[in-house]
Amino acid sequence: MSDTGVPSYLIPRVSPEAAEFFAGALRGELRIQRCPNCGLHHHYPRLACPHCGSERLEWITATGLGSLHSFTVIRQNGIPPFKEQVPFVVGLVDLDEPGARFIAQLPTVAPEDAVIGMRLRATYRPASDEVAFVDFGPDA
Repeated sequence: MSDTGVPSYLIPRVSPEAAEFFAGALRGELRIQRCPNCGLHHHYPRLACPHCGSERLEWITATGLGSLHSFTVIRQNGIPPFKEQVPFVVGLVDLDEPGARFIAQLPTVAPEDAVIGMRLRATYRPASDEVAFVDFGPDA
């Protein structure tokens, strides 16, 4: 268990490709990659653009805003800490940056309030000294 109360088995190992993403999340920034070749963005961090295959990538700080593309409601989970959180919403968020999608928990969205197209904003939840989780909630 980390100092933040997150079980160690939930804290991802930070790969070299993802180091900038997690460092940004700890600072409260949503860092994603952009391809100067095609102009599209993507998440999760990769060595090549998933849109055009270019290896010329740059990091940008995204707005942290997006729209709910799809979602599911988790109603059963026997693994701590999730079993204490059910039901909860996990969503596929289309970021405002063209090309980028993000899968995240929506801890402040009640299952009955989740609506395709709703506007969302990134929030950051520290998990360890190296990792913060990125969640999304309503953009008020």
